[in-house]
Amino acid sequence: MTHVRVVTPITADGFTDPGLFESIASDETTVSHVSIERGPASIEGEFEEALAIPDTLAKMLDAERDGVDAIVIDGQGDPGLAPGREALDTLVLGPCQTGMHVAAMLAHNFSLVTVLPTLVPFFESLAIRYGLIDRLVSVRSVDIPVLELEADLDRCNRALLDESVKAIEEDGAHAIILGCTGMKGCAAALDSGLARRGYGDVPVIDPMLVTFKIAEALAGIGLKQSKRTYPSPGTKEITGFDYVVREQTAAV
Repeated sequence: MTHVRVVTPITADGFTDPGLFESIASDETTVSHVSIERGPASIEGEFEEALAIPDTLAKMLDAERDGVDAIVIDGQGDPGLAPGREALDTLVLGPCQTGMHVAAMLAHNFSLVTVLPTLVPFFESLAIRYGLIDRLVSVRSVDIPVLELEADLDRCNRALLDESVKAIEEDGAHAIILGCTGMKGCAAALDSGLARRGYGDVPVIDPMLVTFKIAEALAGIGLKQSKRTYPSPGTKEITGFDYVVREQTAAV
């Protein structure tokens, strides 16, 4: 049996439906989910991401103590990915890094369609960090805040299609990545819309679903992050973050 825990790094109620992951999980996989309790309602920039990371780390440490086999961060900016890999021995994956690398495997290049235009430099910076900036042809946006996506899903799907067509026709994109985990489940509609426009040969990547399945596969064969790349933190006094390190420090 493989246990994958999805950690949602925002406090908004109902953002993540665990049933979506249960529907694609193998029969041998257990799915659990938790959201942070301290942090922003949504993440739309570096400031909000910084506020989300401490409790995200706390939830990941809880997951490791619970004995899970893999952790998937349910935030497109991968908040807490690198520090989580340092703090934990458990496999930790994020949707941006995973989605971009899968897109680079499937296509010569790719475009990412996110929520707001202010996030363009945010995702370009992540592409640089992940070594894929030369494969990213554009970051486009639907210009809809995260917390409004579900309330107006038709508008989101229309904007996703329009921006994806522009990415293909104007930017030369060979693959499209959904650029917000709040767009989970939109890939099928976008794929159908692109086919109607004559672009059925362009793959659409839902990074959360892809990341979940890859986490499931890697955990199943015992692979996880290198501790040479992500060395465990040393023991020292940490002030004001007892809710993050409470049992980790006691166990050292």
